Amino acid sequence: MTTWVLMTIRERAEFTRRSLEVLLERTPGDVGFVVVDNGSRGAAPDLPYSLLRHGRIHRLICNATDTVPQWQKCFAIQQAVKLLETERYQYFAWVDNDVQVMTGWLAAAKKVLTEIQDVDVCSMHNDELQEKTHPTIETRRLGQLSVRLKASANGALWVVRGDFFRKWGLPPVRKGITREGTEDWYYSDVMRRYCKMIAVVGGYSDHIGQNCSLRERESRIAKGERVEGVTPL
Repeated sequence: MTTWVLMTIRERAEFTRRSLEVLLERTPGDVGFVVVDNGSRGAAPDLPYSLLRHGRIHRLICNATDTVPQWQKCFAIQQAVKLLETERYQYFAWVDNDVQVMTGWLAAAKKVLTEIQDVDVCSMHNDELQEKTHPTIETRRLGQLSVRLKASANGALWVVRGDFFRKWGLPPVRKGITREGTEDWYYSDVMRRYCKMIAVVGGYSDHIGQNCSLRERESRIAKGERVEGVTPL
């Protein structure tokens, strides 16, 4: 496989079904798929098990409930990279189980990482919310692609080169939901320390879980309920 794509899951079986089926449908080519379940109690792992039996995904790790040091993606990334240590690949990507990719997402990311050699990360998720959280510093054109260069980026859908983890190391675990314990903030801080930007391309993902949370929040506000903030995803 020239590319491996990791989907991390924890509960949310319906989001997993919608996102994983779309990922397989819209990611052609010499691509391997690995799924890591971070200790789901419900039916979320059922679909990956079925897909593995039918050869549609290639690796599956299901962690027993309450055995995962933290459910964020850092641990899943560590497990996947170690599982693939005998594989040779040019690109590695990870995607949340509530993100639907759009056709052409991987080809666009590869183009960015091929033509902009001074970036090591390409995030394929950007919207109005993410632009406020992670503002654009510079914009470049690559043909039809508009590439935003940022100091940080949301980790819902990231693509990196195959040597990324040898170069920058694996994300730490047992740090909790903190800047150091959340893979996108962790690597954003690493890139910042070395004065490296992160490339971001919008229009290639739909964060359906986040959108549902935002709609729920708006509905609760409209009903007059007290809302402290959007549930983190």
